[in-house]
Amino acid sequence: MRNLSILCFVSAVLGSSSASAINTYKDWDGSSNIGGFGCSKKGTPNHPLPLSTFGQIITIPKGKHTLDKFSFWWKHQTGPGWMVVRGEVYAWGGTMATGNSLYESKPRTVSFTDDAFHKMTFATSLTVTPGARYVIFASTDKDWEQCKRRYKSGWGYVSGRSYPDGTWAYQNNEGNESNWTNAAWQGGGASILHARPSSALSRSSFNQTGAVQRASCRDTWLERR
Repeated sequence: MRNLSILCFVSAVLGSSSASAINTYKDWDGSSNIGGFGCSKKGTPNHPLPLSTFGQIITIPKGKHTLDKFSFWWKHQTGPGWMVVRGEVYAWGGTMATGNSLYESKPRTVSFTDDAFHKMTFATSLTVTPGARYVIFASTDKDWEQCKRRYKSGWGYVSGRSYPDGTWAYQNNEGNESNWTNAAWQGGGASILHARPSSALSRSSFNQTGAVQRASCRDTWLERR
């Protein structure tokens, strides 16, 4: 899997005097996106089913023990209906998610109709292991039957050089979430997405103490616009 990632804006800022950041959002041009994520009741040769699962592989920075939240930027692509999605976090096993779910959001209905990008944030407050790899993603698999007509969205993305410690990954499961941990994910430099390696525009926040911190706290990774 080459270093191509969705616009899973991996941005984290260390809230101390020696601030450092993982921030791919700053490299985004505000328009580049990967389309095809969504749901549909049925597909045809000319209109294949949308991809049900998009995500970003991340590596937890040294000394960080909590993933507070992560965000994706989506825009409407096609369809007058809606989709129901959930944010998820799993450990990453090299080719697929592994183990049990570490975080799952409540179902969220998405029905954008404009051309603007919308920030989708999932608050996790999840204990993680420094140096370990995880896949943070959104999926319509568990709510595939709740799809209204055909609905597809695009996810912003940036060059993989912005975040070398993870890649974009996806699956097309048509409602079968068991594939998350039983089938290899695709991604990286898939030519149907972009010719160059690319990295997800996502924003992930980490802290060192295991509790959600505010911007005034030290040694805390916080989101910054």
